[in-house]
Amino acid sequence: MSIPIPVLGAMIFVGIVIGVIYLAGLTKKWGILVPFAGMLLFGSMSLPLDWNNRVNPTVWLPIQRLRSELFIASGIAGLLVVFFQTYRLRDKNFSLSLWTLVLVGMYAALLRFAHDSPIQGLFSVIFAVCTLVPLGLTSMMVMEKIEDLVILLRTVILVNYAWVGMVVIQIAINPKFVTLGNESRFCGILGNPQHAGVLLAFCCVISIWLLLNDRKKFKVLYLGILGFNVVFLLWTGSRTGLGMTIIGLSAVLYTRVGRAILFLPILAILTYVGLKVVVNVIGIDFGLERLVSTTNTRDYAWWKLLTTGLENPLFGVGTLESEKSENSWLFGFAAYGLGMLAITLLFTLIAVWECLQLLRTRFWLPERYRPYSDLIMGTIAMYFAGAMLEGYMMARVGASLCIYVLVAGAGAMIRKYARQYHEGDLVEAQWEPNDYDSYEYEYKYDYGDEPSST
Repeated sequence: MSIPIPVLGAMIFVGIVIGVIYLAGLTKKWGILVPFAGMLLFGSMSLPLDWNNRVNPTVWLPIQRLRSELFIASGIAGLLVVFFQTYRLRDKNFSLSLWTLVLVGMYAALLRFAHDSPIQGLFSVIFAVCTLVPLGLTSMMVMEKIEDLVILLRTVILVNYAWVGMVVIQIAINPKFVTLGNESRFCGILGNPQHAGVLLAFCCVISIWLLLNDRKKFKVLYLGILGFNVVFLLWTGSRTGLGMTIIGLSAVLYTRVGRAILFLPILAILTYVGLKVVVNVIGIDFGLERLVSTTNTRDYAWWKLLTTGLENPLFGVGTLESEKSENSWLFGFAAYGLGMLAITLLFTLIAVWECLQLLRTRFWLPERYRPYSDLIMGTIAMYFAGAMLEGYMMARVGASLCIYVLVAGAGAMIRKYARQYHEGDLVEAQWEPNDYDSYEYEYKYDYGDEPSST
């Protein structure tokens, strides 16, 4: 199925605009976010296969076929930005868990020499370097103060809007290609409802956090995208995605529940209207009963992954030969052997340690910055909770990879600024609480300097 001429023309126009923006940002601190947005978007799509492994002729099929190539192209563009802006990495904190996850990707790439072929192995190593390095440096290059986390999150929501827009266009042309199976579970422009559920869980939590913490003038935009995210998440029927969302919201809302309640009726109305539109206008039933089902769909998969790993303990069987992938640690063991299992366990322990450090330093921050730490800890908890049920820790192209490295890098920077506040190196300017739109602020890094008054 070819792309309609109007859609193709719009794609070319958008591509030219993005190219101009990218060139303009080569020396700007936000420049790295252009290739990051590309990597996140292309990591949020996959080849659309039905249950019989037949390709669905979606309107976005040409892009979905090339998602890996577009992902590495975005990574190379990110490396170029890093080359021009290496100076921004001076005096920045690095996340050890982030770079352990990079080691996961590098180890998997090296083992492809044995599992596939030397050519495939070499390409995998190049792919890992060109994608993981710019991803890992994104947060450090952008964050010069704590508020810069908002810039990173707005980029995620911008990609979220683009993703939803692509889904809406596909629904308008042929809605059956955004669902999968007899239950018509939503998969969007991904190939699996579970993968869509994981993506939408992250997007739901980030959009709610921005709704509560970003400027008032953007709240309508966040509320709108949140409505889409919630409707699509429920439509996936993914208990994994729903559970991840609950974990993230628990972290984001536990200190803000009073204000959050004001938005819940609006969100409930938008969700109800969205469900009715899809059911009555498009004619698709959600089958929401699956979300409350207690059916165990993981025990056989976990057993199969464990036995595969035990039968091939040194180097595994590779991702293509592993029949299941419903647990990241076991999937790594089955696909790449004991070495990968050891690295993923180390990665998990380091991430837990970093979260504990973030929790400890959270109370060193001014009160208005503490929600930033809450979001980081909640998102990391979501990542590992989902990894218990999905194998995305092994993916070299994926939205979860992009989200984790973004928040882990931001967490390292927040820990640095928290220590500076604690030691008196960083002094908060005076401002009026709960009036984020009406004040100007600046930050002094010289010991005890008083902020300038306006």
